[in-house]
Amino acid sequence: MFMKSNIRAVRLLSRPGLLIVMLAFLVMQSLSAAGPNEAAAPNKLSGKVLDKDNKSPLTGAVLSIAELQIGDITDGNGIFEIEFTNIGEFTLNCQLLGYEEINRKIYLGEDSTITLFLKEQPIELQGIDVTGKRNKAMESPQSLTIIEQSTLLSTRGQTLGETLKDVPGITVLQTGPSIAKPVIRGLHSDRIVILNAGVRQEGQQWGGEHAPEIDPFAPERIEILRGAAGVQYGSNAIGGVIRVEPRELRHTPGIGGNAHLNAFSNNRQGSGSLMVEGGSATISGLGWRAQGSIRKAGDSRTPDFNMANTGFEEKNWSAGLGYNKERFGIDAYYSHFGTELGLYRGAHISNLTALENAIERGQPLVQTEFTYDINPPKQLVDHNLLSIYGHYDIPTAGDIQVQYGWQQNHRQEFDAHKPFSSEPPTTPAFDMVLTTYSLDANFKHHPIGNVYRKFGISGTRQGNARRSTGFLIPNFRAYSFGGYWIENWTKGKLTINGGARFDYRWLKVFPEESKDIVERVHEYANMSGVAGMVYHFYPGWSLGANVGTAWRPPNVSELYSDGVHHGTAQYEKGDPDLLTETSAEVDATVRYEGLKTHLEFSVYNNVIHDYIYLFPEPEAVLTIRGAFPAFSYRQANAVIRGIDGHFEHQLTSFYKFGLSVSVLRGTNRSLSEPLIYMPADRFKLLNHFPMPSMGLFEDAYLEFSAMLVREQSRAPEGDFAPPPPGYTLFNLDFASRIRIGKTPVNFSLSINNILDTAYRDYLSRYRYFIDDPGRTVVFRFSVPFGDLK
Repeated sequence: MFMKSNIRAVRLLSRPGLLIVMLAFLVMQSLSAAGPNEAAAPNKLSGKVLDKDNKSPLTGAVLSIAELQIGDITDGNGIFEIEFTNIGEFTLNCQLLGYEEINRKIYLGEDSTITLFLKEQPIELQGIDVTGKRNKAMESPQSLTIIEQSTLLSTRGQTLGETLKDVPGITVLQTGPSIAKPVIRGLHSDRIVILNAGVRQEGQQWGGEHAPEIDPFAPERIEILRGAAGVQYGSNAIGGVIRVEPRELRHTPGIGGNAHLNAFSNNRQGSGSLMVEGGSATISGLGWRAQGSIRKAGDSRTPDFNMANTGFEEKNWSAGLGYNKERFGIDAYYSHFGTELGLYRGAHISNLTALENAIERGQPLVQTEFTYDINPPKQLVDHNLLSIYGHYDIPTAGDIQVQYGWQQNHRQEFDAHKPFSSEPPTTPAFDMVLTTYSLDANFKHHPIGNVYRKFGISGTRQGNARRSTGFLIPNFRAYSFGGYWIENWTKGKLTINGGARFDYRWLKVFPEESKDIVERVHEYANMSGVAGMVYHFYPGWSLGANVGTAWRPPNVSELYSDGVHHGTAQYEKGDPDLLTETSAEVDATVRYEGLKTHLEFSVYNNVIHDYIYLFPEPEAVLTIRGAFPAFSYRQANAVIRGIDGHFEHQLTSFYKFGLSVSVLRGTNRSLSEPLIYMPADRFKLLNHFPMPSMGLFEDAYLEFSAMLVREQSRAPEGDFAPPPPGYTLFNLDFASRIRIGKTPVNFSLSINNILDTAYRDYLSRYRYFIDDPGRTVVFRFSVPFGDLK
């Protein structure tokens, strides 16, 4: 089945896509052949890499000269050989898992030999504490992707979900063009832990249209850990962890910053961001940063019609202040996210017959013109976050880290219903404020021989207050507590880790007479565990394997929902007797990191007991606000298994080829049928053409990609409409840097959905009514200024 899917993918892509790629390849080949036939014979830097203590040769050490973008990997005898043509002084970098990294200044002039000695050092596994640089992903027992600032430049101004959707294993749950929730291996919302500036994001994310409240311009780095990660991150980390990290504070004297400007054609969106940072010249180690952004968009458009009332406005800002010395540091970070966004009016229907007709018609009954106006149904969301982080290093013991977090999420949802007036309602149907306090503390013990150890505790207090007469969930208060212990052992090519955690959650629901909800206390407690290993079995190759358990208690929405959820235009009904979800996942990841080739593929099997899901009822519900599809929360035993990964190869100096794959199968074991709302199979072909510097243009490239999404053929019976057909989208990107004086200006031009293909994704909440947005052209500019580090 998998091979047949791949063959169909290649055939579909080959029609217009592969022809374009072949023509571009032939043109580049002819241009290359027209150049000089002879080049200067290269010189060689050769040598050995040895263990500093026992002088034994080290296999798989990666040596590189970043300035020249050349390098090599040591063979079974610890020998390497690097060819070069440039002459001068450069920095030779040498890295090997389990050993200290070294950098050495060398002079390249003619053939020479060098011997390097590496000192053994236990490491901290990335699968447990997801920090570090991109190449550290080789050390994780689980599938880990790190998106650095240079890559984020190409997606600035998009939502978190849109930024991550091209990562293998990641899809998005879409509610119109402005709301996208990340989905990791079929799981989303409360099954994914999102850390914003180190603090667990606590918004009212139980809704399908409740996207993470994070400024799209703020992250400097995003890290995605796929799979169960409940030991360090606690309950709810069944699907994985997303760490969103803002720019680190500078602690050297000077002031600098950058500005970003974006323009999107489809919804006529304009967005921009300004960041200024500085370091004190009088107080060593003191740094600060201020950043703000705005976004404004009107209605999006499908290839055939306008999507009425889908505009949005966004105003965000953040500030940071920190003082750091060699052994001690404290940082404070505050951010505000505020948005007003419209919801597609055609999804709010007045009666049952009109609802059936709207689904059957599949497009708006009345064509509308573009506008920036935002009318009900709409949402107003404000999210404030405060983080205070401190650490202290005890030279003879280890590092103590403490982080305090405060968050307040204020959500207002305005109904389109006008009971006694022709004017839009000014009072929100829902008005909810969620306030969360959190405290995390951990101790990282300095390595003892080959063993590294870490343990910690965490606690939260949370309360939700409803400020409107409309009801969807009751008021509640919750307390959580957890503690964990992690051990890592490293020896040469092998690293083994293990850990355990206990979590407890206390939830009190306050009475609601109109819904016959009485005061009730729910208590949940469970253990999480992990065992993993990473083995570097051949130079450049590693194998990671992991067995992990995780769990999560049902959230208040799943327990007590009883009403129309305006964002998703559906009536939801909860079940107060839902049980705790528990997950046991096994996954394995093979990686290869070479000078021209990068490969990472993972297979996984996630067994979830008492899986909670929202399922459509056979009859819609007619309310005073209109007719809405009805959904209820159910439980079943389930299994989700699949494969995801990517392959990239630098075929020539002017052409790189890439392939990404995401395939999963979700099964409801209790009913012996497919799980509902699982992502369809996805394949992406990438063709990257670096371009030589020409005049003002530096580091330019042209990139052509094709995304194939198959029809979701594994869907249960009972949905309001069958899964939409599969589709193929073609995208084109051009990026470069221009120097204006001494200032480098980065800019890019992207054309998404080049052919303006009409399509609907199975995970789109509006697929019952309308297509997804059509072609869009995006311009992005980034300008640094001052003394930017």
